Amino acid sequence: MSDFYAAGLRAALLSSAAVVVMAAPAMAQGEKAFNIPAQDAVSAVPNFVQQSDMQVLATASDLKGVRTNAVRGTMAPNAALDALIRGTGLSVKSRDAASVVLVRAVTADAAATPAATEGPVESQPDVIVTGVRKSLREALDTKRHQTGIMEAVSSKDIGALPDVTIAETLNRLPGVNTARDRGNDSQASIRGLGARLVLGTVNGREVASSEPDRNVRWEIYPSEVISGAAVYKSSEARLISGGISGTIDLQTLRPLDYRGPSLVVRAGPVYYNGGGAFPGYDGMGYRGSLSYIARLTPDLGLVVGLTSQKQKNGFESVQGWGYNAGTDNGPVVLHDPTRYNTPWGIQAEAKKLTEMRAGASLGLQYKPTDSFQLGYDLLYSDVKIDENQDQAWWGDGVWGNWDGGNYANYTDGAAHAGKDATIVNGDVVAATVTWAGDRSVVARYTEDKTLLVTGLNGQWKTGPWTVSADASYSKAERFNVWRAAEFQYWPNYMRYDFTGKPAVTVSSDPDDNWQTPANGQFETGRVGDDLKALHVDVRRNLGGTFTALLFGARVSDRTKESGDVSGTVSPSSGSFDPKTLLTAYRFKNFDIPTMLTGDFGTVARAIYNNGFDFDPHATPVSDRIEEKVAEAYAEGTYDTTFASVPLDGNIGVRVVDVTSTSHGTSTELGAWVETPPGSGVWVQQMAVTSVSGGTGYTKVLPSATARFSFGDGRYLKLSAAQVLSRPPLNDMIITRKISASAPYSGSSGNPYLKPFEAAQIDISYEWYYGKDALAAASAYHKSVSHFVGYASRTEVINGNSYALISPVNSTKGGTIDGIELTWQTPLGFVGLDHLGIYSNYAYVSSTLKEMTANLPMNGLARNTATLDLWYSDHGIDARLGTKYHSEYTAIYGWSDSALIRVRPETTMDFSISYQVNPHIQVRFQANNLLDTPLKTYQDNQPTRLGRYDFYGQRVLLDLTVKY
Repeated sequence: MSDFYAAGLRAALLSSAAVVVMAAPAMAQGEKAFNIPAQDAVSAVPNFVQQSDMQVLATASDLKGVRTNAVRGTMAPNAALDALIRGTGLSVKSRDAASVVLVRAVTADAAATPAATEGPVESQPDVIVTGVRKSLREALDTKRHQTGIMEAVSSKDIGALPDVTIAETLNRLPGVNTARDRGNDSQASIRGLGARLVLGTVNGREVASSEPDRNVRWEIYPSEVISGAAVYKSSEARLISGGISGTIDLQTLRPLDYRGPSLVVRAGPVYYNGGGAFPGYDGMGYRGSLSYIARLTPDLGLVVGLTSQKQKNGFESVQGWGYNAGTDNGPVVLHDPTRYNTPWGIQAEAKKLTEMRAGASLGLQYKPTDSFQLGYDLLYSDVKIDENQDQAWWGDGVWGNWDGGNYANYTDGAAHAGKDATIVNGDVVAATVTWAGDRSVVARYTEDKTLLVTGLNGQWKTGPWTVSADASYSKAERFNVWRAAEFQYWPNYMRYDFTGKPAVTVSSDPDDNWQTPANGQFETGRVGDDLKALHVDVRRNLGGTFTALLFGARVSDRTKESGDVSGTVSPSSGSFDPKTLLTAYRFKNFDIPTMLTGDFGTVARAIYNNGFDFDPHATPVSDRIEEKVAEAYAEGTYDTTFASVPLDGNIGVRVVDVTSTSHGTSTELGAWVETPPGSGVWVQQMAVTSVSGGTGYTKVLPSATARFSFGDGRYLKLSAAQVLSRPPLNDMIITRKISASAPYSGSSGNPYLKPFEAAQIDISYEWYYGKDALAAASAYHKSVSHFVGYASRTEVINGNSYALISPVNSTKGGTIDGIELTWQTPLGFVGLDHLGIYSNYAYVSSTLKEMTANLPMNGLARNTATLDLWYSDHGIDARLGTKYHSEYTAIYGWSDSALIRVRPETTMDFSISYQVNPHIQVRFQANNLLDTPLKTYQDNQPTRLGRYDFYGQRVLLDLTVKY
């Protein structure tokens, strides 16, 4: 740089009203000792001036919002300054014997990217990165600056995430699995523990859920309304308690922090091909979103988002009903008295889904000064599901062979087929039987659920003090109703075979036989969840080794209500020819008899003389749980050296006090009543009484983290903590239900459950060897106690011995141990800088067992892996992603006692977008390219069919316009 240019630059800076002049006596010579922590540039540069005796000139606007690197050790001032600003977007424009001039780089990416703390020097020039690569880079910067172990998702540009929902993005993070529901990624497991032990928050707030427990369905959050997500695997005192496996926190956009287009509109069709064999069903839907961001004044920002989606993902499914595997099974082979386990039956189901989603988000941010700001945010979602179901039920009690009562059905069937039943490990997995019923079902399921998450927060700074307060409210509701019209016939022969893909054959198909109407069924349900919370945090910046003291408190008040009503409707007509009401068709993925379909309303009115018109909003509330939580914490952060290695972290403690009360009913046998009077038929009535019960506890949760900074982007992170997860709310329902006659059985909740607890340690080595590159290895150990599972117990009620199923705290604990490996990098080392890899692998081992069938702990997949290949250049962003998981235990449905094993899965997705010009982008996505089926089994016995679902592929094409 010429002396003339340098002098002119200094003059220009000095003439600016916003100039910051940091002077020292004279330019020092030789090496100096430096100890400057990573911090905002407006603080770091004056610290550098004091320790270097250099004069530095820069404008306040250039320094504002920039975070500089830590600099520690003895070195020349020029080298220290280079290390301080490396990768921050600041650069030296003039350096001579009199002064140094700093200016901010003009590239948009450099201005948006946080500092790469103690990262290596990049030899290549700064370039603007967008899309997938920018999101990965921002996520790395977030992860790097955390002293604890966490994963991050970042998208400062609206709609930059390559996924439709945040659930799909979470599924690719190390150690995270999402379960598929109706073909969509939904609830998440972290580090081998299921969704019940994951705490879900939005903007740091616990949220209500329309699920019966506490679980968050992550697919409800469109990616367009999310600016980032953090998965905290280690714990800190400042974090809300409640996630033994981890905490997932979603962040929404803050308008004054946003730099980008003011208006973003995205819309396009979405097509699912899973229901391609269903008559009259079209899988075409759409997705659309609109986001508007504006600075109404220099101090007031607004962001508004609207989303709409029509999803039609029909799919084929075959489901098992379990096995008669107790003492009441029987022989099935001629002249062989051995008693074998037999299936109760199975069902095929065509789900013809139409799901309408509408969402809205609002954010306001007011910041009149650097020391004070207010924020308000709101998320609202309304999901309506209208699902027509065609079902076929096979077995009709014959397959189950209760106490050998259907021995002849099996032996006669074997004689007809010319071969005996196929038996594996005592289970009948294939057989021919006679006179087993084939029941066709035309059903309709509707569901309407809403979610509101809103809050007001403020922050005030004065001197070394920062005070933050947050008041939030969250409400979720769900109303659902299922109605089924049923009719059946009895074919001469029926064969089932589970040795491969489940198959059923019959001697004559249902559309060739007159059908006999059976009782129809209905079930309505409702869930309401109301959550209010207040959170106050105080921070006091300190000097010396301890850099800050944080303390605060949180109180929350939650009420969850639920209820359900079920019953039957008697037919009003006799046998009928199915061709008069119904249409026959076949599945494309399964070898089964023809399925029957028809309009539910028409079928119900023809058979039952009514359309089952039940209003789920009229369902009475039968169960209510009230939970009050009070928490307080204190945490100190420190920054020092250990054996000449820079060390920072935190140490703290959180105290949690919980009081919960459950209100419900208890069912017992009542008086005998002649029904109807004079008939001579006596029925024992069920007596229902109101009951209440609850518990309370106080827990002390210490935690500590430490991060060693070895330079060149290398860190060693350590963490230890005591953590807890409160029991699932539906498990705490006090209500007890029992049968009126033998076999005497029943179920109940447990309002006295203790929380899951764990002591855990984490260690992670992370090497950030470039702006987009990371190699990391982490390991963890969790010692878990009081985990909740379902067990059977015997209780004498009115002189009868009942087998009751209920949740209990395990008297034994267990351990979870795991490792996680991550590698992501552009392939610049082989000359392909615009092509990159994102990959991770996780291994988990545990001694924890569920109380049912000796199953591994819910959510524990021993092996998971992700491999993504991405390309980003010339306006093109592309990603080919593959995810694998080994077998794991899952809860499928709304009952925590319904545990199944999910078989290994490998799924593959592809997305590509093209930036036509600065305002227009075209995007194409294809999901589940391999058409990977969901395959599960029951009772921890691979021979026992659980589910076998084919979801098909999803294809999306949309257009994004930005201004």
